[in-house]
Amino acid sequence: MKWKIFSRKKRKDEWRLIYNPEGKIVDLVALPGAVIEGRLAGRYLMSSSVTKGTVIISGVSQKGILAGVDVAVDHKAASENSVEIAYQPRSGRASLRPAETINFEEMMLEAKSDFDPVLRDPDDLACILYTSGTTGLPKGVRLTVENFVSEQQATEQALDVTTEDKIIGVLPFFHVFGLSNVFHLALVHGASIVLIPQYSPGNLLKTITKHLPTLMVLIPTMFGHLQVLLERRKKGLPDSIRVCVSGAAPLPRETIEIFERASGCKVLEGYGLTETVSACCLNPIEGISKPGSIGLPLSGFEMKVVDENGKKLPSGEVGEITVRGDAVSRGYYNLEGQTRQSFIDGWFLTGDMGYRDQDGFFFITDRKKEIIIKGGLNISPREVEDVLSQHQAVKDVAVIGRKKGEREEIVAFVTTKKEISKKELTGLCRSVLSNFKIPDEICFVDVLPMSITGKVLKKELAEDYQDERRIEQDENGSG
Repeated sequence: MKWKIFSRKKRKDEWRLIYNPEGKIVDLVALPGAVIEGRLAGRYLMSSSVTKGTVIISGVSQKGILAGVDVAVDHKAASENSVEIAYQPRSGRASLRPAETINFEEMMLEAKSDFDPVLRDPDDLACILYTSGTTGLPKGVRLTVENFVSEQQATEQALDVTTEDKIIGVLPFFHVFGLSNVFHLALVHGASIVLIPQYSPGNLLKTITKHLPTLMVLIPTMFGHLQVLLERRKKGLPDSIRVCVSGAAPLPRETIEIFERASGCKVLEGYGLTETVSACCLNPIEGISKPGSIGLPLSGFEMKVVDENGKKLPSGEVGEITVRGDAVSRGYYNLEGQTRQSFIDGWFLTGDMGYRDQDGFFFITDRKKEIIIKGGLNISPREVEDVLSQHQAVKDVAVIGRKKGEREEIVAFVTTKKEISKKELTGLCRSVLSNFKIPDEICFVDVLPMSITGKVLKKELAEDYQDERRIEQDENGSG
């Protein structure tokens, strides 16, 4: 896949437009404007979370640079975030020039074995990765060289990675889970990666059978899919696999037990965040492993459970899980207030509720945030709600996650000012959001349950929804 890069000088700044002709993502990067979130899809070229310094060019569409294309721009967000909108009706003929296209195969042919390494200070910023965050808006996590090095040291010790290992590469590398626990893990320790460009259960099983990996790092949905295939085909996985790691979302105990019986492989559940460069806690390979637990802190990490005042709680009591260590980020990009709230005296407040048992194993009981986890990726309900609210027929909207088997789906509850179809609202979401963020179901309701302060009672909403579904199932069953 090639990425075409176009550049043009604007005043003293330089902006670049990056367009992937085979995909759906359009990215705008402004210099000096730091790192842009990179979550701009389809015709939606502005979100309320775009960082300052962005230049939005009206006239760019998903199919390329075309003249006279109407582009959806959030003008309110633009004014609030100091974003300049450069309207160029002739943008298809604007003075854009091809800057450079890098082909991976050509780059590898020109590569040399000898090179001069670039010396980096441990405190140098390595990259900024974005996370949904407690408010539902993306936060740029500042990760240093030391953060990444410390994470790899911890992961190597936990998994005993060597140059003989082959790791399945099916997780996306733009996400911290795949980037750190697959790509960097193999790169740093000299292991191999078996890449799977596009996931499907059959493709994953076929690749495993053919290439005989030793380590699999997957999300719960993938384990569930493999479990079904193995049971249907009445066969196990290759003996080459010594360990499987699951993360990004809870893995049902039943799935673990059935998968381990069908595959003959041990599954280790773990826990991590973008702020900890992924894994900070994992069930051990040897010895006790507790289903339902996220395991023990990895080497170099400390974890504790605290109350609302930051006081450490004894074993068994539920509170907020906090983490510290050399792999933990020191804060967010351009968000000093949220950095002060989340990083206190070297400890990072994760926003996840849980407890520590007498053996030192940690368990998550609930998410303090209302983030929906689908396919291992975080989805902000607020982001989906904001999109649906843009329609003039929508009065109020609330989005929740619901469990359906082993996966979580997005359900939107909408009250309307006038008649509108579900198809129309789904189309609106499809034009703005990434596919995995589009609601799986849209329910029209007369009113949303509200607290006395006007806050939507999402727990009550979810309970009412489940009750309605049970009634429908009973009626259908009795009919």
